[in-house]
Amino acid sequence: MNTKTLNWSQIDTTEPTPFIDYLDTATAQAEMQRYKQKTYDLLAVPGAFLLDVGCGTGEDAVALSKRVGPDGKVIGLDCSDALIQEARRRITVQDLPLTFKVGDVHHLKLADDSIDGCRADRLFMHIANRQQALAEMTRVTRPGGRILVREPDWDTLIVDHAHRDLTRQILRQHFDHSIRHSASGGELFRLFHQAGLTQVAVADTSTLILTDFSTANRLFGLEDAAAWAKAQLPDLSAHISAWLADLQQADGDGTFFSAVTGFTVVGCKPT
Repeated sequence: MNTKTLNWSQIDTTEPTPFIDYLDTATAQAEMQRYKQKTYDLLAVPGAFLLDVGCGTGEDAVALSKRVGPDGKVIGLDCSDALIQEARRRITVQDLPLTFKVGDVHHLKLADDSIDGCRADRLFMHIANRQQALAEMTRVTRPGGRILVREPDWDTLIVDHAHRDLTRQILRQHFDHSIRHSASGGELFRLFHQAGLTQVAVADTSTLILTDFSTANRLFGLEDAAAWAKAQLPDLSAHISAWLADLQQADGDGTFFSAVTGFTVVGCKPT
């Protein structure tokens, strides 16, 4: 099951396993691991108090807690009780300076200026109010502390097919329908400036390249995109079916190619 089929706002009212499987599939990709390590480098120093918002199954919060060490502290926060329970279940190292909590990024239950740094990874594309979330992350961060957000930009999605216009039609409509803020990655730089943060920079870019149809379908939702396009464009149904069959054939031929780019933006709370 892929990110388009999954309605993340309903994770606690349905079976959570497909959501967890999706996160595990994404995290297993080498480029995902590379950019995550970069985000740790940008935030985690010994003794720091960090907040990981939208922590999911908790692997990033665990990694941050190992870096801040016994004199630091990490809170992993997620709006899903099911994901927080899974994060707690996965802890294999005892005595980490780590706490998992259920909470809402729009209304953080932390004091002003109380943490050293704040991180969110692949969260902003799903939430209702990114400006309010960024304002809350800024509020709880101490002056001079760093705020980091990493997001893909689904407008950058490449799926190689001879009929480029049809490919754009299929993918753009679907992502605009299924993801609340599908272009978040490209909008972060502006959002950080609008939030009044200083030293705003694009600290890293990442391009996730997938050359097997199965993983791309799971993470990018290609079959769902085709189904949605057929419903919206019934006159093109046969062409859309052929498009999907071509991608599956390319997979068999070893020529399937897809990729999407993400951006890591950092800024500091004014002193």
